[in-house]
Amino acid sequence: MDNLIQYVTNHQFTVGVGVFVALLIVYVTFKKLIKLALLLILLLLAIGGYMYFKDPKRMPENIQETLQKAKEKTGKVVKTGKGVYDKVKAVAEKGVIYSQELREFMKDSKDSKETTKER
Repeated sequence: MDNLIQYVTNHQFTVGVGVFVALLIVYVTFKKLIKLALLLILLLLAIGGYMYFKDPKRMPENIQETLQKAKEKTGKVVKTGKGVYDKVKAVAEKGVIYSQELREFMKDSKDSKETTKER
């Protein structure tokens, strides 16, 4: 930690350049994300406008149906994801158990080799 503080105090220009580059990267990333968000909003407005002009009376019903379908499918995806997570968790737990057993086995075999060498 002392070395880091000493480096920062001795090389202020280098640290300044590093901070500038980091801020530039963050700015560019957020700029792209904002453009993507605006594009998606524009796309949603265009789809909503098309649906409204196509059949203005059914527009609220269409929105409700679409939202209901999205909720149902999202629920199915979440349920499937939870099932996969549980399976992976079980496999990981078995892996931990097997690795511990392997370590114990290797330790036991190493101990038996050492006792054989000593004789």
